[in-house]
Amino acid sequence: MRRIGLMLLLSSLITLGGAFAYPSSYAQSSMDGDGSSNIVEPQEFTVGVYLLNVGKIDLQTGSYDLDFYFWLTTSNSTLDFTKQKPTFDFMNSMNAKIEPSRVEPNYYEVRVKGTFLKNMDFRNYPFDTQQVTVEVEGFETVDKLVFVPDTAASGYDSLINVPGWNLGETEQSVIVHQYPDQSYSRYIFSFDIQRAALSAFLKTIFPVVIITTIAMLAFWMSPTNFPPRIGLAASTLLAAVAAHLAAASQLPPIGYLTLMDKVMIVAYALFLNNLVSMVLQMRLVDHKKEEQAAKVNARMRKLMPVIIGVILTVLVPFDLRVV
Repeated sequence: MRRIGLMLLLSSLITLGGAFAYPSSYAQSSMDGDGSSNIVEPQEFTVGVYLLNVGKIDLQTGSYDLDFYFWLTTSNSTLDFTKQKPTFDFMNSMNAKIEPSRVEPNYYEVRVKGTFLKNMDFRNYPFDTQQVTVEVEGFETVDKLVFVPDTAASGYDSLINVPGWNLGETEQSVIVHQYPDQSYSRYIFSFDIQRAALSAFLKTIFPVVIITTIAMLAFWMSPTNFPPRIGLAASTLLAAVAAHLAAASQLPPIGYLTLMDKVMIVAYALFLNNLVSMVLQMRLVDHKKEEQAAKVNARMRKLMPVIIGVILTVLVPFDLRVV
């Protein structure tokens, strides 16, 4: 009898301890009239980001350094963040350093510093606009935990300055990210950074336009002045290639044409037209046909706008097919 009594006492203690245990799941439950448990809705966490600073932006690796506050709030009175902190993960971060900033029973805030990653689109380079994101997932599946964006408090500090870039509007969204075995709620905070148009033009396209224009001045020189014409074409062609390589060195290896590449293809076509014109004129002058050489020079000069139009007509549909 004593043994049976001890077993009943131990069973009662275990049951009592389980009743006071902290809930391990964020899912909200209710009790039916017959006392049975019924899972209803997943727990909602309101989340937000306030950006403090944007550091180095590395186009080669598609990475950028961010410093921001991230917070979660809940209206569930059964949860207490001072006793059990929420668990989450920054999905596109390489080395995020998370420091708790403010912890209350229903409010949890951290300051995050680290390097984040994003696939960037350079089709409009050097006038490209890149989207910078912070992507967060919880450690509970979507049937237990969902995120709701805090649209009122999220944003970025007005003192942020990113040299060479202009900051656009922020956006927030929540998606369901599907893994092979489970689905999770993912919160995405994003904002656009746009390259300063005037600075980008003066540093990339404007030098190419000037170099190409100088090379085309050979069409207004006498067909008999071969040495200065060839020297002008060769030197400017080398300068154009150097400008193209300098612009391309800022980007990672990509499998599509950028706006800068299209500009350079047009410039190379004009250089080719110029050099072919010189070769034809040299042959005519060698055969004492200066008048025919002058006519060839005039025709090839008038061909320049046609070349530009044909190249652009070919490149634009090609780019659409690639996209």
